[in-house]
Parts: sequence; structure tokens; C-alpha cells
Amino acid sequence: YEAVGVAWGDRAAPARQARENFRFFGAPHLAIVSTDASLGAYGAVDCGAYVSSFMLAAQSMGVASIAQAALAAYSPFWHRHLSMGADRKVVCGISFGIEDEAHPANAFRTARAQVHEAVTWVA
Repeated sequence: YEAVGVAWGDRAAPARQARENFRFFGAPHLAIVSTDASLGAYGAVDCGAYVSSFMLAAQSMGVASIAQAALAAYSPFWHRHLSMGADRKVVCGISFGIEDEAHPANAFRTARAQVHEAVTWVA
């Protein structure tokens, strides 16, 4: 919290940060990722692979990006705005552009679990 200029106990700050999803975190570009609804979970998995590849490719070219699952909650809006057929399911969005390195949120880093803490190996 302190890394992004928010004091613990500040209840308004998380709501403000959540609203940034709908400003696309200030990014100038947005991709809406969708799948054929008939593919179900398989389509969502394929989209996850696409999102990961998109973000890695963008990073390799100096473009920052952020995946935004929150945008899928407003699927009816995207369907209307983008004239998407009912056969499409919105999975997420990806906001992308040149990173504002001075923004405090871009210095925030989370801890990562060790592989042995997150994976169970079965032989």
C-alpha cells in the first residue's frame, strides 16, 4: 500500500484504484479479448495463452500492458459498443501503451511464492 502512496486503513483508496480499470489505467490503447461462447473453458484457456503472449510481445517492444478481467463484467457494454455477436464471450481487456515510470504504482512489486509452495508434483 505504502508503495503506491496509500495509507493502511484508507478505505476510499482501493475503490479509486478499482475505478482505474475503467480509465484503462491511463493507457492510450485497449484490446478486448473474446472467445466463441461455444468453446467454454477451452476458449478461455486459449485466450489466457493469447493474453500472455500479447503482453510478453508488447514488453519485448518496450510497451507496457495490463490484463483487466474487470472489463468482462461489463460484457453487454462491449457487445453493444463493438457490435459483437451474441456468440462471443468477453474474457478480458488488455490496456497498453508507454509506461509512466514515475507513477508510484509502477514501482510496486509483489512477493512470489516458491514453486514448491504452489505446485504439487505427482509421479
